[in-house]
Amino acid sequence: MLLFCDEPTSGLDSQAAWGVVQFLRKLADAGQSILCTIHQPSAVLFEQFDRLLLLQKGGKTVYFGDTGEGCRTLIDYFERNGGDPCASDANPAEYILEQIGAGATATANKNWHEVWLSSPERDAAANEIEAFHTRLSHVKSAADTSDDTRAFAMPFSTQFKAVTIRTFQHYYRSPTYIGGKFVLSCLAALFIGFTFYMEDNSVQGFQNKLFAVFMTVCTLNTRC
Repeated sequence: MLLFCDEPTSGLDSQAAWGVVQFLRKLADAGQSILCTIHQPSAVLFEQFDRLLLLQKGGKTVYFGDTGEGCRTLIDYFERNGGDPCASDANPAEYILEQIGAGATATANKNWHEVWLSSPERDAAANEIEAFHTRLSHVKSAADTSDDTRAFAMPFSTQFKAVTIRTFQHYYRSPTYIGGKFVLSCLAALFIGFTFYMEDNSVQGFQNKLFAVFMTVCTLNTRC
């Protein structure tokens, strides 16, 4: 099971953010896989993460790998490839953002995406992913059944029933929307019906009827 957290520390003070990250750290140490996005973390919080996927503008990969103790592995990667030296008291998160041009200065001295593509770290990550795919393709669970291979936990009928009930509950709780929709449908039907009333069966008449159907469908599908 994969636990995904989208910026769990945003809007929290330092103490609350530390408590959340410590809880995630305990889950990870217990074997739980956690995928987490984080916004402007402090140096203490950033050191709690094992691996980092860093993207620059446009969604291009800049780094993917271990952060290391004290983020030393990550910092060494940038310094080794021409980045500015990182001060001992600097925040590693802010340092890497400044290097790739995503910090306050928004400038970069090189294309770090190209550096990543030609780096040995990229080759090592690609080989590791390929090894995972190869190993998992040969693993067959003894409890493998047709239910285990389904894309969703529940069948389509159960999903359809649940969504239908939820949709009707939503409409029931919005009487203004239902009333507006009813008035709109009546007025649109009268207007379109009288506009194309008694059309003949000629080519032009057929086009007018088809246009009337088109306008009816478009009108009834609009939200009030």
